[in-house]
Amino acid sequence: MNRIFKLNVFFLSLLAFFACDIENDLYVDNPESPNDDILASDPVALEATASGMFRAFYMANTSYRSPGPATNTMADTSSCSWGNFGMKDLSSEPRVAMNNKSSYNYSYITNTYFNALYSVLSDANTVALAVKNGVQFSDNNLVNTIAKFTQALTIGYNALYFDKVWLSDEDGPSGDSNGATPQDAMTFAIAKLDEAIAIAEANTFSVPTTYMSRPYSSSQLAAVMKSYGARLLAGNARTAAERQAANWTKIGAYASAGVSADFTIDHDDVTWYDLFKTYLVYPGWARIDLRVISLMDPTYPDYWPAGTTILPEATTTDARIDDFQYLNSQNFRPERGTYHYSSYRYARYNTYITEWTVPTEEIPVAEVQMYAAEAKLMAGDAAGAAAIINAGSRVIRGGLAPVAATAAAVKAAIHYERMVEFPLASPGLAFFEMRGLDLLQKGTLLHFPIPGPALESIPMDNYTYGGTQGVGGTDYSTGGWR
Repeated sequence: MNRIFKLNVFFLSLLAFFACDIENDLYVDNPESPNDDILASDPVALEATASGMFRAFYMANTSYRSPGPATNTMADTSSCSWGNFGMKDLSSEPRVAMNNKSSYNYSYITNTYFNALYSVLSDANTVALAVKNGVQFSDNNLVNTIAKFTQALTIGYNALYFDKVWLSDEDGPSGDSNGATPQDAMTFAIAKLDEAIAIAEANTFSVPTTYMSRPYSSSQLAAVMKSYGARLLAGNARTAAERQAANWTKIGAYASAGVSADFTIDHDDVTWYDLFKTYLVYPGWARIDLRVISLMDPTYPDYWPAGTTILPEATTTDARIDDFQYLNSQNFRPERGTYHYSSYRYARYNTYITEWTVPTEEIPVAEVQMYAAEAKLMAGDAAGAAAIINAGSRVIRGGLAPVAATAAAVKAAIHYERMVEFPLASPGLAFFEMRGLDLLQKGTLLHFPIPGPALESIPMDNYTYGGTQGVGGTDYSTGGWR
């Protein structure tokens, strides 16, 4: 049965910490989630909820009511002068602080997303508790794996995006009432992920189509979860120093046992669809930032030249230029900054935005390969990293020459693949990459504050990041690629 979740904005954990009576409408609809009184006692309803939890996470993450579109423009991977979804405001130059007030038109990009993640986490905790208490499902290993996996995703993505995270699981709230750091939250999330992986690897079960849009075996699910593990651990760094210090041994282990083909979502345009990709590629909306095109053609401007309206087509030996459509006119408003201009849009998803019921990747195999290569590089094995790169999309799809087995060449090639091969595969990837290499433009926030409406509800004083708000190098970038 359908319901639009109405939960306390911080659900159980903040009820315990603050005893607040706060309700907010959340925009994530889990069609399998029943009323709470039924959920607490009915194994059929609980299992139906479990079947919809990954979908609820995915739909929240790929919604335009999320940080996804704005972070792609903040990362100078996409470009857009339209105000929608905070894209213009958060990519304005020079960068300014985010408006974190409840009255801000686009406050939903953090507030709705924040609420949605905790809502899905609440369901995951309820299901995990039911398993712990001995409720019998059609397959307890399947249900428990999905519950732990969802706990990991929701807490992990909170850590990726926000400056603090309230932790909870089937045993209730955990940690500091003021919230955990992103680093501690990620540790908590990875522990849950490893529990889920262990269950999947120790047992044999099938994941029905309703859970993740297509059927999977337990071993295939384990590979998907390990791929998410690599993404979470690699992407959590706020600076290059933090990325260098990440657990690359564990990231490499996750990646080496991750997916061997793209992990895709089979869209039906009813319960599964991707608005992140839609609005960043649909004609008339966002374009690809010139910085990406300039990577393929170093003679091409990486920033729109003043006084110019049209640029010629780029010239490159990379066959993947065909993933990008050349445009010979501008539709962005010049008074909002001609730095938004671009001569290319991303065309690789043209079939998706035409037919709407075709699969698109959520975890490209190239993404997992780049984590494996980066792990080799961090371990001092440039030759091993180069071998991974040269066996992948760089040569197979791009037709480029193999990369040299030097640390500098490998580092550049990994970044190149992330920008050219999968710039829009999943929300946040470009932002996490640029953040972890200290490449975000000066003043770009490094993580989001707790949303204004939530701060009002606690209550806590409003605060924000970006521009010069916060601590330089901790909350906002002090210098990047330009």
